[in-house]
Amino acid sequence: MAKTERADSLLVSRGLCETREQAKRLIMAGEVMRGTEKIAKPSTKLPFDAEVIVKNKPKYVSRAGLKLEKALDVIEYLSETKDGATMKELIQGLDRTMGELYRIVVYLTEKEYLTLDTDTGRYSLTLKLFELSHRHDPVKQLISHAVPLMQRFSAMTEQSCHLGVLSGDNLLVLASESSPRAMGYSVRTGALFHMTDASSASVIVAHSDDDLKQEFLGHFSTGKNRKEAQHRLEQSASQRYEVSQSALVSGVLTLSVPVFNMKGVCAALTCGFIVQKPEAFNAEDTLKILRKTADELSRSLGAVDLS
Repeated sequence: MAKTERADSLLVSRGLCETREQAKRLIMAGEVMRGTEKIAKPSTKLPFDAEVIVKNKPKYVSRAGLKLEKALDVIEYLSETKDGATMKELIQGLDRTMGELYRIVVYLTEKEYLTLDTDTGRYSLTLKLFELSHRHDPVKQLISHAVPLMQRFSAMTEQSCHLGVLSGDNLLVLASESSPRAMGYSVRTGALFHMTDASSASVIVAHSDDDLKQEFLGHFSTGKNRKEAQHRLEQSASQRYEVSQSALVSGVLTLSVPVFNMKGVCAALTCGFIVQKPEAFNAEDTLKILRKTADELSRSLGAVDLS
């Protein structure tokens, strides 16, 4: 008597399905054929050498794979749209239905991978993925190039410095280097500051596009404060650096310069200058060294025009 096996088990043993559950779903969906006939039940006994064909084998073992695919499609689509997209535009652009995308988009928003502009109904990406990728390229590349230069700067000037990037409305500190002196001022790696409180952020914004500048200025409610912030951006863009008293710590003079890669501004290198005795360098000379350090970092990242 010929050896037989359940249809669902046979699909797994042949490598046509990953699990019996997947095999059962395919059989019940009418996707499994023996010759020209559909196999009706997972329990159907088939000869061990029966010719079995799976018409439309699913791409993934479970529905979770399909959900992940849709989520990645949404993220990739929004990464290519400058102004974000409404739910209707996402549905049309990805050729999906409301039922397929609605819960995915809501969940991505709840997890802060997306942000929703309630005035326009447009979804756009946040920098959460950027924050999560700090151990990988391109962030890893930025940090690996920056840290040796930051260490050299701090050893030479005996001042601390830190490297920051924009993350939504905040400045995220990717790396920091303390002064070699027994006492000093420094900023913790991983710290977040609102963009209006950080010179690093305003320097980055000053060298960014007009949309980001308007977003930055939108945080200043009164006309006077807005004009002062506008002047601050213009001055930073013109000088390619910013010198200001720290908005958070008295007695600290913030020296901040932009860092560029081949695409444009990508970060800011900042020194929280404090007067020390004896003084290695004054603030003016420390700024010159900081600017040279930032230019060297920018060139290592592929920036060409630093004029």
